[in-house]
Amino acid sequence: MTVIPLLYFTFLAAYFYYKNRGWGMDVAASSLLIAISVAAVMIDINDIYGEYGINEYAITLPTVLLYCLQWTLVLIPIHHLSRLPLEKHFPVKQTMLYLYMVIIVVSSFIIILSKVSDIRDALLMDMIDVRHEHYKDLVEGEGGQANPLLIIPTIFISTPFPTLALCFWFYTKAFTKFSIFLRTGILIASIVQAITAIIVAGRSAIVFWLFDFYILYSLFYRYLSKKAKHRINMAALVMVSIIGVLFMAITISRFDEAGSKSTPFDSLYGYAGQHVNNFCTMFVNGSNPEPLYDRIFPFTSRLMGHPYDMVEHYDTLRKHTDVLVNVFDTFGGEIFLDLGWIAYILFFFGWIVLTLYVRYNWQEISFYRIFPLVIIIAFFTRGLFAWPFTGHVTSMALVLVLMNTYLFRYAFKI
Repeated sequence: MTVIPLLYFTFLAAYFYYKNRGWGMDVAASSLLIAISVAAVMIDINDIYGEYGINEYAITLPTVLLYCLQWTLVLIPIHHLSRLPLEKHFPVKQTMLYLYMVIIVVSSFIIILSKVSDIRDALLMDMIDVRHEHYKDLVEGEGGQANPLLIIPTIFISTPFPTLALCFWFYTKAFTKFSIFLRTGILIASIVQAITAIIVAGRSAIVFWLFDFYILYSLFYRYLSKKAKHRINMAALVMVSIIGVLFMAITISRFDEAGSKSTPFDSLYGYAGQHVNNFCTMFVNGSNPEPLYDRIFPFTSRLMGHPYDMVEHYDTLRKHTDVLVNVFDTFGGEIFLDLGWIAYILFFFGWIVLTLYVRYNWQEISFYRIFPLVIIIAFFTRGLFAWPFTGHVTSMALVLVLMNTYLFRYAFKI
């Protein structure tokens, strides 16, 4: 059964490649789903269900087909967008763009500097101890304390701003002559979540950056000079090597923690491929009779006095389900787990409306449309794992990015 997504997304990637007559970010996105499907097959071959956050085997034909349908619907607007030409910003907006990038860079460095001691301590500790300490703090209520002076910088490093920062970096390489210092700063800003993730021995932020880089490179590739492509390839090789060492260190620590007969490669397969089985598990065994809207609608929950608390949310879910709920079940699995079938169907009704709007109203990617495009990319890369816009700070970041669509749309000058 696990081979169905692998065959399907391979066919879909080939179809996109044929329609584009070449590579595009739709093919890149499909290839990520292929990689996940390969890992899911390896989970099945090695029978490592029940380990590394993977639920026991729960794959059925209807849920596998639903998994394929879910990601096909998500890929359709990405397919359309990948075929559109990308246009430059208005010259009158040059100063505004420059200042906006500076704000993102400064915010990122403020956050990094505020966490230097935590990062240093994490690097000196064993990865498994870092992770245990993090979850202990969460359970004891110590993980959510925030400095109110850092609220604005925190917004500018929250999803989808790292994706936007990376998009700006590619954009400056392709279309502008901004200084190397600003370009370097905006590149660092794109990876700030991965840097701060060292504190909790987390892998996901690293993977998100790699996925964002891969898809955005596929989008901007046709606009980059041969010299720029060579430099990007070399820089990417260095960064991927560094990130790979960190990723493997964390993965091996998780393997050691498991203490089972499995190998470190099983831990890697479990991390990369559990999405398929966990998605199916939620729809087979994860029906929740009590709607929980705090994760999906964090603004609403905060206004009603029930801000999202990860540990409390998972504890509530465990009372109504017989499965692991703090796992990679994709954004769809989490919508269903929290709100049920009706919300899942309504979400895709809204997604189809968005797809039709993009299909019939976008004939090019004007600069101001980069902002909703970045949200779609961030939704895809993070939605492969879980619901991507958790927490009211992330919601504020999302609203701010959307507001920039109008800020950069009209050719007014202050």
